[in-house]
Amino acid sequence: MIYLDNGATGFPKSQYVLDAMKQAFLTCGNPSRGSHSLSRRGDELLYKCRVLLAKRFGTLPERVILTKNATEALNLAIKGLYPRHGEVLTSDLEHNAVLRPLHALRTAGEITLKQFRTSLSDDGVTVENFRTAAGKTVSMAVVTHGSNVCGRVLPVKEMRKSVGRGDFLMILDCSQTAGHLPIDITELGADVICIPGHKGLYGPMGTGALICHPTRPLAFRTLMEGGSGVLSRSLFMPEELPERLEAGTANVCGIAGLGAALEEFSFPKKEKALFARLLEGLKEKKGITVCGYCKGGTYLPVVLFNKEGTDCEDLALELAEKEIAVRAGLHCAPAAHRTIGTGDLGGVRVSLGRSNREADIDALLEAL
Repeated sequence: MIYLDNGATGFPKSQYVLDAMKQAFLTCGNPSRGSHSLSRRGDELLYKCRVLLAKRFGTLPERVILTKNATEALNLAIKGLYPRHGEVLTSDLEHNAVLRPLHALRTAGEITLKQFRTSLSDDGVTVENFRTAAGKTVSMAVVTHGSNVCGRVLPVKEMRKSVGRGDFLMILDCSQTAGHLPIDITELGADVICIPGHKGLYGPMGTGALICHPTRPLAFRTLMEGGSGVLSRSLFMPEELPERLEAGTANVCGIAGLGAALEEFSFPKKEKALFARLLEGLKEKKGITVCGYCKGGTYLPVVLFNKEGTDCEDLALELAEKEIAVRAGLHCAPAAHRTIGTGDLGGVRVSLGRSNREADIDALLEAL
């Protein structure tokens, strides 16, 4: 198979990741639930993964909360930090993992939700729209770092600087950028970033992390309560991170695999060249329209397109029959499709990863 669906999950995973998961399955007890060697082995694997994530994203190990995916991380961040009866700002390119938690809070009367307009052609316009929308009253923003639909990377560092208020919280959805771009939470000015372990980092599915700024105080409400392995006499969850947000038994095997993926991780070297080859080839194809791309912007290796006279789902199925894996539809981000202009039709998404080669691009273009 020619795999061009890395925006859904990075594939293939490595044997090193699988071996680490198998070793954890065979040798680990429940972390923080005993003084014996099997439990301690589980503790060591969790801490190792925290250290590697902290190093990769610019924070401290105790400020890394291990989750089952980016969606869980976003829910923990949004519902744990939102300003009660305050204003929250988001963009018009968001995934449902951001929009649905915010909509639930708005429907419950907990927040007022505002949306700013992004520009696919001018980062300066995006920054100014963000600054204007934030004004003096918005106290939290939840924004995608890079669109899962068209790959556009937002100027989040400049956006945060444009507000300039110390009490302004910024949560970033880094689901698509983690593993494709260098990310330092302090440099970006974010308070929280949420990542999956299984996409650009090539860890197992069912892993992710909520990563907090190393020094900024963050008072999280809890979404779940339960065993934490510490302070068991109290009926309340611990105040300290990461235990406050990690109720119950961890996915030790998955986290062991994520740690292994981080150990062997390196940024793909051919993505930019392959992305350019793909764009050029699609633009030369009669009846193909590339959607959401503007020359001069910063993009992830993600391309959205449609073929004249063909439903995107039908086209994806035809490609699948030729053993070419892409993803079609609305990509769990209908708002982004409306912004791009494909809200009624959806589109076919090609998302590149570390295993792709020029031959894969050429085979897709030939099949089209």
